[in-house]
Amino acid sequence: MYRGTEALVLKAFDLREADQILTVFSRDLGKIPVVAKGVKKPQSSLRGMVQPFCMSQFYLTRSGEMYLMTQGKIIRFFGNIREDLDKTLQALYILELLDKSLADYDPHPRLFKLTAEVFNYLEDNPASLILLNFFEIHLLNMLGFSPVLHRCSNCGQTEDLSFFSSSSGGVVCGRCAPSLKADAIMPAVQAVLNTLSRSGINILPRLRITSAVQKQVERVLEGYLEYYLERKLNLKNVMRTLKGFSNGKDN
Repeated sequence: MYRGTEALVLKAFDLREADQILTVFSRDLGKIPVVAKGVKKPQSSLRGMVQPFCMSQFYLTRSGEMYLMTQGKIIRFFGNIREDLDKTLQALYILELLDKSLADYDPHPRLFKLTAEVFNYLEDNPASLILLNFFEIHLLNMLGFSPVLHRCSNCGQTEDLSFFSSSSGGVVCGRCAPSLKADAIMPAVQAVLNTLSRSGINILPRLRITSAVQKQVERVLEGYLEYYLERKLNLKNVMRTLKGFSNGKDN
């Protein structure tokens, strides 16, 4: 019996002459491995729907630990993302982050909805680092790794929250900072993180953030993600090298 589900392809590998093994993020099933039968044949109707930056409806059947796909249809192709280097890099980073943060067969329908929302926004608006920060902090919230932002994550007090410690789980006060080797942050950084965490995507066009604050927000979130996911986010370095993106470590 076939099961239909919306999905984004996170990555793909060739399997034999005509098939591919896909890692997809599905609304209903989470991150799953899928064998796309015959997808590399020139006449295959599946070729378009398994390309990057394409939201598709997959029709799947279970086969042991894998799923098989022999039919499907495109829901939306994000052509503007594909044609713009900045947007392409940001979308690839989002796919990398999903692949490295999700366990197989663990559904996250709210995260899937967020991902679709972010891709739709990126398709229709200029690329921006704050969009990635928005996605990063909401992904952390949905996976249960929300950084503590309203009190010291070490002692609980609510004054002098001018430092951040990934190991402690969020902002820390001046008294706790030395023992935790916490990084100093500007007050605006805490304010931006709070705003992103509690707001919807429509807040983004209204945010006005200086370059210095943006760099610290980048540094804080990247360090926090890598600490809790225990993974390096390789594409961030590629983005910085190719397009001058910076998380504050370069200055």
